[in-house]
This record gives sequence, C-alpha cells and structure tokens, in this order.
Amino acid sequence: MNRPDVSVVMPVFNEGALVERTVSDVLSALSGETSFEIILVDDGSRDDTWHHICALSQQHPSVKGLRFTRNFGHQAALRAGLAHAAGRCAITMDADGEHPPASLPAFIAQWRNGAKVVQGLRADAAHLSFFKRITSKGFYRIFSWLAQTELRPGAADFRLLDRDVVDLLIAHPDASGFLRGFIPWAGYSTTFVEFAQGRRAAGVSRFTTGKMIGLARQGIIGFSVKPLRISMVVGLVTCLFALVNLVYALVMKLTSPDSLVPGWATLTGLIALLGGVQLVVLGILGEYIAVLFQTVRNQPTFIVEETKGFDPPA
Repeated sequence: MNRPDVSVVMPVFNEGALVERTVSDVLSALSGETSFEIILVDDGSRDDTWHHICALSQQHPSVKGLRFTRNFGHQAALRAGLAHAAGRCAITMDADGEHPPASLPAFIAQWRNGAKVVQGLRADAAHLSFFKRITSKGFYRIFSWLAQTELRPGAADFRLLDRDVVDLLIAHPDASGFLRGFIPWAGYSTTFVEFAQGRRAAGVSRFTTGKMIGLARQGIIGFSVKPLRISMVVGLVTCLFALVNLVYALVMKLTSPDSLVPGWATLTGLIALLGGVQLVVLGILGEYIAVLFQTVRNQPTFIVEETKGFDPPA
C-alpha cells in the first residue's frame, strides 16, 4: 500500500451545511501536496452529514468517511480517525471553520523540518466570550500544575502528529482520551504555529459548557493524582483544626467552667465542616474509581457502522 504523506482527520457532528465548504478549503490548502487523504468521522450526526460525506468521497478519491453508530464524542472521533489514518503524518482539526485550513502548509513545513508534533496555538479571539477566555486560561494553568505537564494556553485539537506519535496513540487507546494532555506528556519534539480562530460558517457550537467541564475533568483525573493528595492534606488540616478546637474546649472547661457559653451554632458548624470535607474527599476518590472501572470494563470507545472510500481489508 502506498502511504500518503498527509492524513487530515476531521470529526463532524451535524455539520451537513459546512462539510462541503470545509473540505473544499482543505483541498485548496493541500493543492501543493502530491499525496494526501482527508478522513471525515461522522460522530452520530442526525442530519444529512453522512450523505454529504458519501458525495464528497465519490467526487474526490482522497476523501474518506467513517460513520459511528451513535454520538461517542469528539475525542473518540479523533481517535477513530487517527486509527484509520495511513499518512506519514496526521493533522487533526475541526470541520466547523474555527480551525483555518490556510494554516495547513505551515504545519506541514514544520514537520518536514523535523518536528514530531506541530501544535496549533489559538490567538486571543475578540469574538470569544469573556467566560470562555478566562475559563480556558484557568484550566490550562491548573492542568499544568496538577499533571506536571506544560499545556500551553490556547493549545487546541488543531495539530500535526508524526507517524511515530500516531502509532503510540493507537497502541495506548486508554491514554488518548485527552489528547491535549497526552501528547505534551509524551515528550516528542514540538513546534508551535499560532492561528487566528475563525468563526463558524453556519450553525452553533455543540461544545457546551457541560461538555467543556467534562473534558476538563477527564483530563485532570486521567493525568494527575494530585487531587487525591490534596484531598488528604485538606482532611488532615481539618482534623487538626477539630483537634485543636477540642483541646481548647477541654482546657477552658477545666480552668474556667463558666466561660463557655453553651450553644449549638459552633457544634453544628464543626459537624457540617467535617461532613463537607468527607464528602468532597469521597467524591474525588469516586472519580478515580470510576476511571478504573471504565478501564477494567474494556468497553470500546467507539463503534464504526459504515466506511466510505477506504480500501477493502485484505
């Protein structure tokens, strides 16, 4: 099998109105390449996205499609696309227009200069909400501290990966649930390309605040045990505070019995504090147990129902 130089992987979800325009822009950006493929991963779309993918595959032999049985999520779609990518390098990007195809030649040039990873860095975009900008920067800082792996502010799922990195991700599927953390953790030589995030050409983003929080949780729990250690420290400090308060009460009771005014406020406050700390610690522990359960269960992260444009298996 002749291996193409470049594979472009794009997850799509209800992007029927955008996919043809985005593919056209990618084809234009790769016009200088002699060998490439474009893999569109339909993450359980409920509109006519798959119909557009099939039509594009018939028009352009370099366009290929994967269709999930249902919506498995953005990270699963990225992993599926990378698992089917045959290129000597693979570029992951969104199909909604926010990752500009015009930046692709710059990514490929850095790879040909020897970089194993070319990471796209999103420049501050004025059209992004203040909440989005401040929470994004806050998460990158917290993750870098907790996981002891530097995650550059603005790092997106717009990146190029050498074949060696792609093979590593395929060999360790459980570690690729949060690519933004796993790839810098792997330590391959990395260069950065800054890009101006575009606006969606149509529709609205499906990456809701809930999904953003879920991705952040998955990244932190999957790459750091510091929350467990922090919860232990908080528990020890709380126990020490309660012990000091108990010793103080006993001393005052023995030395000045009349100085202590009976009251339920202090008692209920301490009970609530201790109970709250215990629940927080149990909650953090439960998150790690949930990750262990999912790993032991060994359930597939995605199921491909149909493919288009790929060579039949030998």
